[in-house]
Amino acid sequence: MHSFTFAARRARLPLVVAALSAAYLSTPAARAQGPLKSDNPWYSVAVSDTDEEHAHHILKPSPFDSMTGLQLAAVPKANRIHYNAPSKCVPKRLKSVLERVASKYGPITVNSTLRSPSRNRRAGGKKRSWHLKCAAVDFRVHGGTKGLLAYLQKQQEVGGFKRYKSGFYHIDTGPRRTW
Repeated sequence: MHSFTFAARRARLPLVVAALSAAYLSTPAARAQGPLKSDNPWYSVAVSDTDEEHAHHILKPSPFDSMTGLQLAAVPKANRIHYNAPSKCVPKRLKSVLERVASKYGPITVNSTLRSPSRNRRAGGKKRSWHLKCAAVDFRVHGGTKGLLAYLQKQQEVGGFKRYKSGFYHIDTGPRRTW
């Protein structure tokens, strides 16, 4: 009975989000501005604008890409992380950081975790990349990212961290560093 209630609530969520979006878009300010846009690199970065290592990430869509800011805010906390890469091998400590980032900054899409040596070479990764051990994650945030790099720096579970010019973030379990 309880699972039916939860499933019924979950099924109504898209309707609630649509109603909230319609209410927002009916305001004069929203009509003038148009639909909300996030600072998600999916909207503004072309493959030629990104670094070689992360160009392949833009080609993988996420369910969050077509959502407005209001819809992103309505995504339940339990569903704020979408994996476009294997997730079972990701260390618990990195998953914990991703959960906190998604809770604080909005939904995220994980685009890269484990890479084979040949895939790592094709992606332009380093020879001793932490992705080869499934100890690194590349992700993008679908909300505001102001202060995210400083936030990642404060996370004790994170070794290496970086924000690429394309807007993607990298965290790993290696030694403390940025590049």
